[in-house]
Amino acid sequence: MYKIVFFLLLSVTAVGQNYTGTKTPYPFKQADYTPVPKGFSAAYVNYTGRHGARFMTKAGSDVKLLALLNKSQLTALGDSIKVMTAHFLEIEKDNYENISLLGDAEQHAIGSRLRERQASAFKGRGLSIAVTHKKRTRQSADGFLKAFADYKGKKEFKIVQDTNENVLRFYDLSPAYEAYKDGKVIAIRVDSLRNDPRSQKIASDISKRLFKTTLPEKDQAAVAEWLYDLYSIQFSLVMEMQQANVHFDFGKAFTKEDLQWLDKINSAADFLEKGAGLDTLGIQSRIAAPLLLDLVTSTDALIRGKLKKDAVLRFSHAEAIAPLATLMGIPEASMPSASIYDYDKYWKAENIIPLSANIQWVIYSNGKQFLIKVLLNEREVALPVKTTNYPYYKWEEVKTYYLSKLKKIGVKPGDDMHKYLLNVK
Repeated sequence: MYKIVFFLLLSVTAVGQNYTGTKTPYPFKQADYTPVPKGFSAAYVNYTGRHGARFMTKAGSDVKLLALLNKSQLTALGDSIKVMTAHFLEIEKDNYENISLLGDAEQHAIGSRLRERQASAFKGRGLSIAVTHKKRTRQSADGFLKAFADYKGKKEFKIVQDTNENVLRFYDLSPAYEAYKDGKVIAIRVDSLRNDPRSQKIASDISKRLFKTTLPEKDQAAVAEWLYDLYSIQFSLVMEMQQANVHFDFGKAFTKEDLQWLDKINSAADFLEKGAGLDTLGIQSRIAAPLLLDLVTSTDALIRGKLKKDAVLRFSHAEAIAPLATLMGIPEASMPSASIYDYDKYWKAENIIPLSANIQWVIYSNGKQFLIKVLLNEREVALPVKTTNYPYYKWEEVKTYYLSKLKKIGVKPGDDMHKYLLNVK
């Protein structure tokens, strides 16, 4: 089964070149990993992942687009897009918020590779599994755990109330962050892209390709946004399309240059809201302190035998993974940009927070010492800690570094993280 899923995923990894940002299906590529230091073997795993490829989270762009197409005079391409949109809605029906069949396969494959690579860590001591109140995270955990169907240890699930999800949905609990997200800092910069002449020309060109009559500028912009939404989601639904014996490709409405620009606009908001933004220690990364602290303290508890498990597995959202990567100082996630026109030279949403994105902390031991290696989307990454044995770092040095960083932003073990989120500025 593992090989079947693996080859299935290989068939869709090319969509990473299709400018779909955070909606890019998981772009796994087989990699050669640095050999584990002599005498060491995997002892524990601390995992944080985003849910898998999904349907739309709610009706919106799909319904609005079809309504407009149904009442308009259309070109031949417009008629084709209308048929595609109707098929899209049929597949989406009763599936909003769910992960897709591909999302389940992504998670199963990630779990299978993790269990195979770090086999020595899974001794049957048990798995601690945390999900958010959003059903797509539980569905993702279930898909991941298919790789552990024959695992003998106990699988303990934890679902925290949505009003107190300090570790996995911290971004919903901070008033200061909400103010930042809805404020002028982001709006001014993203609007500069939306109001750029290129945006207006793309919207006009798309409208001319679909409609026989000229739409108002505001409607042209809306159509371009709606179509791009559907285009971005279609890659997550390849297996549903196959089952329904239908095919849609909203890419026919765009040129490559259109997609590049629309992806830039969409990912710009993600960069400012979830990524390095203007400051790697801005509010958008400091709110991830509860998750980073939980990773540090739970890893230490695993090592010290206070948490008698093989692994801690968390399933959350892009809004958790990207800030964590920035706060951790992972290089590709930690380059701020003063100009919104240049951010994508350094920060690529499809590489950092694609669908099923994950950060794996793997602890290795020789019976006396402990090392840690960190993987971002199953790629070895550097940490801002000295080592003579990259990508392996001494656990005590990594722990000391992150606890010191957390202390600088007002967080230490034992603190009330809910209170922190309410008061952080």
